[in-house]
Amino acid sequence: MVERFQKDCMYCAHTEKLDANYIEIESLHVATVYLARDQTHLGRVAVVLNWHVDEPFQLTDVERHEFYDDVAHAAEAVEKAVNPGKINYGTYGDTVSHLHVHVVPKKDGDSDWNDAFVNNPENPKKLSDSEYKDIINKIKENL
Repeated sequence: MVERFQKDCMYCAHTEKLDANYIEIESLHVATVYLARDQTHLGRVAVVLNWHVDEPFQLTDVERHEFYDDVAHAAEAVEKAVNPGKINYGTYGDTVSHLHVHVVPKKDGDSDWNDAFVNNPENPKKLSDSEYKDIINKIKENL
């Protein structure tokens, strides 16, 4: 039996670490979309399952379908908001095992175009409060 809440998980417990790294945008069907505070790739979000599992195979077929539908829906909203050349997806879990997918819009000319995006860059790009609000509103308009 998989525990559906982990008190030491930043996503489950909504910790300060979560607030330091992400801004909640909106809850979808089974996942919540968070804007990454690092906007090296404008529009980057994380789509986070609303309960704790470590791996996609721990979900039922229906839950997995619903989760990846939410990922696709969020990615489409990001695509409409920032018009990237391509969206990359990352599912890791080494540091934070809670199932989530990084949705990372990239443009031709980005320093990591034609390569995997850097998950934790040395010099993350931070935005002003109004810039965060603007990109959140653009994404929300399409969710």
